[in-house]
Formats: sequence, structure tokens, C-alpha cells
Amino acid sequence: MGSTQGMTARRKGSPYPKSEFVPRLVAKALDFALAFLLAWIVPRVGALLGMAYLMVADAIHEGQSVGKRLMGLRTVHVPTRRSCSLVQSAVRNLPPAIAFALMLNPVLALVAGPILAFEAYMAFSDALGIRIGDIFADTQVIDGKVPIDAPITMDSMLRQNKAPIPGGEVGEAAEARTSG
Repeated sequence: MGSTQGMTARRKGSPYPKSEFVPRLVAKALDFALAFLLAWIVPRVGALLGMAYLMVADAIHEGQSVGKRLMGLRTVHVPTRRSCSLVQSAVRNLPPAIAFALMLNPVLALVAGPILAFEAYMAFSDALGIRIGDIFADTQVIDGKVPIDAPITMDSMLRQNKAPIPGGEVGEAAEARTSG
């Protein structure tokens, strides 16, 4: 799942590897549970508090919502290689926040399902795990252990782990070995 091969919604790519899907799903479920708890505990304004939490959650602690922090993930702004800001968090989390607001109404909850399903599909199927909100905010969810400011590319990772393959020479090296 950590491969960046294949189609991605990010035109310029990313220096970061794709984070695993299941921890992302659990992190989002934890964030939704916290939002629903706010809606339940504070009846009149809890729904707005829950929606506000979902919007700014990724900017609370160095790009980590409560769910992402528990699951060891973080959100980064790819061009600057910094943690997600309040504005970037609000932009990237607008679709799930709208789905949350719709879920509070039994009739409108039917519309929330397709929104969340499409977001999950994008995170699962995209080569970098990019959702619709990530496209607009230019963000990406990564494993929390990945240093966000270090220049990480797939080429540099492959070069570090590349060991010579016996008999794998080509061209002049192969001819020199066989003729000499």
C-alpha cells in the first residue's frame, strides 16, 4: 500500500509515501465520534461545535487531529512541507464536515453516505491517498514517523536500499565480466 506507483490526483506528485488506509479510517471514525459526542453533550450548539472541530481538527496539534494523533498520522501541506494550518484544515475537511451536519438529520443522512463513501474511495484508491479536500488544500496524510521537512523521494529511498544484484550487470560491465 505504500507504493506511489499508479494514478494520483496530485498533478505534481509528492515527496511523501502513502499512509496506510486502515489507520486513516480509524482516525476519521474517532474524530467523528468526538464530533457526535459534542453534538450530544451540548444540545443547542453541539452540532456546530462538532462541525467546527471536524473543520479545524488537523491543525490542532502539528497537523494531527485527536484521531490522527492516536493512530500516529499527520497532515502536511505538501508545497511547504509544514504541518497543516487552520485554513488548510478547514478546506480539506469541508466534505466530511458537511457529511457530519447532514448525518444529524435522519432524512439528509442519506446524502452523507455517498459523500463519505467517495472520500474513502479516493483515499483508498489514489496512489498517494489523496482525497478531494486534499486536492484543494494541497495537503496529504502521512505516517507520523516520516519527517515532514526532510527531502524524501522514491528515487532516494530506492537508492539507499539498492544492493548490487549478482549477475545483474548490463552493457560494458557484463561484457567485461564474461570476456575476461
